Amino acid sequence: MKNILFLIGVLSVGFVNAQSQEVAQGDSIPWELRKQSFIYNTAKLFNDPVVARTALYNLLAENPGNIALYDSLAILYLQYNQSASAALVAQQSLQIDPQNQFAMEIAATGFDNLGVKDRSLDFYEKLYLASGDINTLYKISFLQMELDRFTEANTSLDIIISDPKSDVNTIRFPTTNGRGEDVKLKVAAHRVKAMILQEKGDVEGAKAKYLEVLEMRPGFQVVQQQLRDLTKPKTGE
Repeated sequence: MKNILFLIGVLSVGFVNAQSQEVAQGDSIPWELRKQSFIYNTAKLFNDPVVARTALYNLLAENPGNIALYDSLAILYLQYNQSASAALVAQQSLQIDPQNQFAMEIAATGFDNLGVKDRSLDFYEKLYLASGDINTLYKISFLQMELDRFTEANTSLDIIISDPKSDVNTIRFPTTNGRGEDVKLKVAAHRVKAMILQEKGDVEGAKAKYLEVLEMRPGFQVVQQQLRDLTKPKTGE
């Protein structure tokens, strides 16, 4: 996920209409909200997600329609690998604001982590329709492949490859030295096309496509390993 930021900062301006009536002198922010905000930020500083989460729930009790709080709670759940809760909170945020792209991404990521690929795909498709971001379309193509929707995946990949931004946007892939490597989105899209051929049982076609990818990006470690795995003799043959 890219550029995911906590939205809790709106607490300084967003709670003028809160239910709590206890207000510090000369201050428009109710004392209970200020206190819970302090607890939340301090708990985050001290890496105490349970207390931070409790503070967010207390803030939600005072401001049940505040999207920023739902988004902050969703990302907190996601950061601590509680993907089911993250997805559920994000869906609640979307009930309040169906155009909330942040919540769409959290829901999509949460369901993907849970292995619920079809639900994840639904939210990624909504996010792509709202944003037009081709990196999101890349994720869509990958999920379509995993769901054996190969024709749809190839259509998505063709859109990515034909987009000039695919020569600029990158995706980070793992490397053996742990540093990772940034690969142009266009190259990554061609890699998925090779994977689709492999999934369909076209070994020679997949091999040729992997080699084509390596011509575009020499030394692409992930593809080098995929090519080795593809051509490795099967045990027992």
